[in-house]
Amino acid sequence: MDVSPAVGTGREVSERLLARGVLVKDTHGPTVRIAPPLVIGEEDLDWGVEQLRAVLSGG
Repeated sequence: MDVSPAVGTGREVSERLLARGVLVKDTHGPTVRIAPPLVIGEEDLDWGVEQLRAVLSGG
C-alpha cells in the first residue's frame, strides 16, 4: 500500500507499526508491504487493522 507523504515514508510507517507489534516491510519510498499469515484469525486481523488505522491517523 502507498502512504501519503504527509503521514511519512514507508520506512517511518513500518517503524511505527513495529513499535505497536505489527510486522510490515517498507519497499520503495511511500510503499508498505502487508503480508498477514494465511491462517490469521479474525480477532488478530481486526487488531492489526486497528494498529494500521492508528498509525495512519497520526496516533
